[in-house]
Amino acid sequence: MELHPAARTVAVDVLVGGAQSRSQLAKKMGLSPATLTRIVRPLLDAGVLVESGAVRTPGRGRSSLPLDVVADDYRFIGVKLTTDSIYAVVTDLRAQILAVETVAEPSLEVPDVVGAVAGIVARLSARAGRPVDAVGVTVGGRVDNGETVADSPYLHWHDVPFRTLLAREVPAPLYLANDVVGLTMAQQWFGYGRSHADFALLTVGAGVGYGLVIDHQVVPTLTSPVSHLPVDPYGPVCARGHRGCLSAYITSGAMTAYVAQAHGRLLTYDEVLALARDGDPAALRVVREAAHALGRTVAAITAFTGVERIIVSGEGVGLADVAPDAVRDGRLDHACGEGAGLEPIIDRMDFTEWARGAAVVAIQSEFPARLRPVS
Repeated sequence: MELHPAARTVAVDVLVGGAQSRSQLAKKMGLSPATLTRIVRPLLDAGVLVESGAVRTPGRGRSSLPLDVVADDYRFIGVKLTTDSIYAVVTDLRAQILAVETVAEPSLEVPDVVGAVAGIVARLSARAGRPVDAVGVTVGGRVDNGETVADSPYLHWHDVPFRTLLAREVPAPLYLANDVVGLTMAQQWFGYGRSHADFALLTVGAGVGYGLVIDHQVVPTLTSPVSHLPVDPYGPVCARGHRGCLSAYITSGAMTAYVAQAHGRLLTYDEVLALARDGDPAALRVVREAAHALGRTVAAITAFTGVERIIVSGEGVGLADVAPDAVRDGRLDHACGEGAGLEPIIDRMDFTEWARGAAVVAIQSEFPARLRPVS
């Protein structure tokens, strides 16, 4: 059964915002009560929405009963691929994590990864307690048309029809997306961006990721222009030969290489941060310059897009904890007007949260596009 666009809007609003009365929804959407009731009827008939409190509060008028979803009636699986590991979760409709599994990547050969992901989906499906509605998988790199991993520098894949290959092994509806897109969707419906029509997400770590939501819609973005944003024309050179771009300052590989060169030995990113905390001159300078570049990028995103809420995350975001004043200075050096007072939200989300983002790719793709019969 096809949904009226307004019915989808109502269903999503209830899912994201929680139980609401008909009068609240009608007022929010600018509809008459009669029109809202007509829009809601097929959602109730199909069990997409329910009248919460109908049993707990007998005797109340039908129209005053709040509408809600039964989140536990649904199961979604989210899978995030990294170079080293596969992270997977089972969630309900509101992306509450119910089970977690992490396995090492057997190799980066495509058939091996397909087999490993199919195996983890099968195991989590057995633990889900209900039939799995859909599966979302995310990877770092460019994904074309939800089908092909066009370019993943982390998996070393090019033009791999991964969704098609995996769909042969996974019986549930399957969705493939870029990992930053998934994390952005999770923040949009169930995270820091939930109450904001417009926000941006910036992730830092092995690479730089960028997600943007305008007027409640995820805007297709290209990572490269942001990751190579000019920061200092006299700065260091990145792997692509750009002088002083964001990647030359802020990626974990660049930062560890600079400090390792100063110390004459190999270092990990965590060791670089620890050295900076302890006041090591080389590490502290590298971390502070990276933090300043991060702040400058936050200011640039606000200037280019006008968004007031910017979320900064990723496995490399610990640099902001070491040098928060440098992040602030970088932002204030290039912010003006109202933008000067807009502090970013900084939260290091682990890979389980990225897997949750993959589940939200599936949730947003499935709900409430297909009306299910009441179970």
